[in-house]
Amino acid sequence: MDNAEWVAWNLPIGTVMTFTNHLPNQPSNPASLEDAGESFDLIGSGQTRSGSLYANHMIGKASAFWWREVDLWQGAVQFFADTPDWANFATIFLCEWPRDTIISMSNWFLEDQISAVHWKALTDRQTMTLYQNPDGSGARYDNIKGWGSFKEIASLGDYGFEDHASAFLWTSISPKKEIIDPIILPASASTDARPYTAYNEGYNKTDAAQSTVVTLKEAKAQSMTVETFDTQHVGMSLNVSQTVKAGVEAILASETTVKLGFTYDYTNTQTVTRTTSKTIAIDVQQTFNVPPWTHFVATVVASVGSCPSTDYNTTATRWYDYAVPNGIRDPDNNSWYKREEMVTFRIGGSLMSQVRWDMEATKIVNPDEA
Repeated sequence: MDNAEWVAWNLPIGTVMTFTNHLPNQPSNPASLEDAGESFDLIGSGQTRSGSLYANHMIGKASAFWWREVDLWQGAVQFFADTPDWANFATIFLCEWPRDTIISMSNWFLEDQISAVHWKALTDRQTMTLYQNPDGSGARYDNIKGWGSFKEIASLGDYGFEDHASAFLWTSISPKKEIIDPIILPASASTDARPYTAYNEGYNKTDAAQSTVVTLKEAKAQSMTVETFDTQHVGMSLNVSQTVKAGVEAILASETTVKLGFTYDYTNTQTVTRTTSKTIAIDVQQTFNVPPWTHFVATVVASVGSCPSTDYNTTATRWYDYAVPNGIRDPDNNSWYKREEMVTFRIGGSLMSQVRWDMEATKIVNPDEA
């Protein structure tokens, strides 16, 4: 304890270890540096890295540490107590702090000590504001914005705000309107099929062809799990529709497709839902024509296979009431700024890939012809 001068680490991506001068007093938020003294973070990249604690002013000062997994997709900002190349610093991972909430840095080592800021990890819809006082009053610096090429301040003194920050707040610009193009999953997306079967068996003891209907229903045979990599939403809903192509009786080869529609929720800013799941029922009806004077067995078989988790890209058209980069005013939508953005979903589960139907009809004796 208090003797470390050099450190080497190899942490998985998204794993962070924070060293502090001393153990903090169990704050309400585990990420808080209240009463923790000076600190520095080791951020996992999946590669081996090393460095001296000299540049971080932490030689002989590291007395406590904790580690956790963070959501790097939600962005981060780094505060430095001096120039970035020679400073004690702290990384503010946005996933660990509520949005649209003033966060006091009272009793943090960095309170009234921040001289430089880096925000290369912010998306182009995120912003952060620094406040002079812990309650958000007094002067402020609000030019920490994810868009544009300006991603760091080497000296807040150039803007009259060096050693002034005692609180921060982060937020994200939410669209006023949004349309996400659906994703179509073809039958080929599933493998290792498992059959579900329904059949009707009987006789047609008439001189005319008769119809029989086979219904196959399985309430929870299929399921889809969707993970989004869009960091700015706070909730997600999934709409599913399934189409079975018309087939030819007794030849059979009807493939299915699934259409996934997505809707984001931006209203509850305190929680983030990245994953949603939905079960999909099998509900197939097929009509068969039964020849006269036959014994028949009519069968419907649905094949449900597994869908390995795969990333799919689609387009989200969004309208903002703020001049976002590459946004174009749309006179048909309140002159909001319209922009197309790529959205990635990771989709996996089980999916009906094919429906087969067949009928076997065996001639029986017509008494009138015996």
